[in-house]
Amino acid sequence: MSDRSAQPADPQVTASDPPVTPTDLGHLPLFEGVPDAELLILAASASRVAYADGETIFEQGDPATTVMSILRGQIVLRSADGDRSTIVQTIGPGELLGWSALRDDATTLTSARAIGQVEVLAFPAERLLDVLATGGASGRLLIRRLIGIATTHLQATRMQLHRAGREGVITGG
Repeated sequence: MSDRSAQPADPQVTASDPPVTPTDLGHLPLFEGVPDAELLILAASASRVAYADGETIFEQGDPATTVMSILRGQIVLRSADGDRSTIVQTIGPGELLGWSALRDDATTLTSARAIGQVEVLAFPAERLLDVLATGGASGRLLIRRLIGIATTHLQATRMQLHRAGREGVITGG
């Protein structure tokens, strides 16, 4: 397992020990039910990465090129606007981090820090896009799951706005 040798913003995620297999990816919620043969390209570029308690995984505004699935531990996502900083979400095992890297000219929308010991499977967003571009049933399934993740995040943001009692224009969704 890599230990901080692979920064998520780096598209060249280092090889891990042991190597990530299509079966490893198939156990993740995003890839459940996707045939191993279709996950080969992603597994070949994936890596296990460990982060220590309090370690910064990425800062808001960094180039976003890596998608991660959390295997162990929790990650706090924080958004900053000038002098104000707000915890947006805390995510844990089975959840996806960095899915916004699938956008053109992507930058991270929040800062991410490890809470306790964290282990992730990291893979370049470009390789995930290659899998999505196959045009088959698995590609469509993954697109639907990714849209579901985005929808869930938008819903959580909407609920936070309601709880905060703020009024304003919401332009997403």
